[in-house]
Amino acid sequence: MATVTIKADLRAFAKTMSEIERREFRTITRNALLDTGFQTQKKLRDSTYGQAFNPRQKSFKNVITSLGTGTPATPKSGGLLKTAVERDLEIVIFDRTSKEYMQRHAVGGVKRPTSGTNIAIPGSDTVEPKRTGRGIPKRLRPSALLSTNKSFRTKVRGQDVIARRAGKDRYPILIQHILEPNARIKKTFDFYEDSMSNFTRRFPVNFRMNFNERMRRVLKTRY
Repeated sequence: MATVTIKADLRAFAKTMSEIERREFRTITRNALLDTGFQTQKKLRDSTYGQAFNPRQKSFKNVITSLGTGTPATPKSGGLLKTAVERDLEIVIFDRTSKEYMQRHAVGGVKRPTSGTNIAIPGSDTVEPKRTGRGIPKRLRPSALLSTNKSFRTKVRGQDVIARRAGKDRYPILIQHILEPNARIKKTFDFYEDSMSNFTRRFPVNFRMNFNERMRRVLKTRY
């Protein structure tokens, strides 16, 4: 009886697959990390930031959700970010201004003066809307304001403030900074919680998708 036997050498195939997986692992992991990093960054910018701060400060939210690698983290983009993520197998989302008050907004705490006896809290209708990615402009900081003849220190209903007159008359006045010996900062910025929940949820999905796509490409070329 004529017989044709087709036998699959699964051991050789398994060895080949192991070699392919090992060779492609860093690329797969890099792509999954990059995908998850950009998705998490978008979540922080589009949702988390707007719930905690003035959403008009668009440049500031980009600065405090930078992508990079390393410890301490350094910002990277494009090809440099891609290369660094593949080398280190990590991606970092961080505030590249290194502002202490951003950490306090993320975890809560008390702000105390670093010099003098008071801290200055920017007026919500005057100075705060002028905040940029670098913080309050130098011309609107207390020392700069008090060095001019337009701003002055006074009390409003017992509260120490830095203010200026709205016009030529004595009143009304516009409050530029509220002066306090310390300030309790409420936790308002869910930076850590949203980053971790989004990364934990998205990374396994992205890894699986990148693994399947990479294997399809490699096997199509090889077999």
